[in-house]
Amino acid sequence: MRLHKVLLQACFALLLLSQGGAAQTTAENTAENTAENRVENTENRAALKHISTYLDQLDNMAGTFLQIDQQGNASTGQFLMKRPGLMRFDYDPPQKLKVVADGKWLAVQETPGEKADRYPLSQTPLPIFWGETSLSDKADYIARLDVFDAAAEMLLQDPQGDFPGYARLTFDYQGTPDTVNLRSWHVVDAQGQAITIILNDLQKRENIDRNDFRLDEPRRRPYGKF
Repeated sequence: MRLHKVLLQACFALLLLSQGGAAQTTAENTAENTAENRVENTENRAALKHISTYLDQLDNMAGTFLQIDQQGNASTGQFLMKRPGLMRFDYDPPQKLKVVADGKWLAVQETPGEKADRYPLSQTPLPIFWGETSLSDKADYIARLDVFDAAAEMLLQDPQGDFPGYARLTFDYQGTPDTVNLRSWHVVDAQGQAITIILNDLQKRENIDRNDFRLDEPRRRPYGKF
């Protein structure tokens, strides 16, 4: 599987499903099927609330990342994140890859200045994790939450089974809302392809502009002109 196909399936965390599908599923679920009622104890229920609130408030972030693929190959780079729906991952040399979500499309550019491959953002995981709605609105996709001494892991999986595979998000967490910090995500797709992205130097940056989520590409010629 080509690298950009793996990224499309896994780079932005969660599951491969559309925003509309998630909304419909949530509407059909009753209160008894929410993640809070499935979490086993009071400590984990508190962690679920703290983590959901943290993700809902996460915005205008920047930092560096380490990506590890199925074969153990490592790549590094820089990222920008701006809610709703904007992300940019620039890979360090020798790779030239750029992955940009502009709110409507997910663009994968393998060489700077060349035409990028584009995919509808609604067909990627991004609207769940980085959209306008709250993670708590998609509670049925939270299959499990484990809390440790200084960390927590959230497992996400499609409850209907239409999108095989799973995602595991790891957080720094010491029992209080102010200790939550997203550290990494690990995604396994239906074919067993796995990818891990570890976030480093995560910091809030107020001056991120929407123009930062545009790629340098060849301009399209007007129809009928050469």
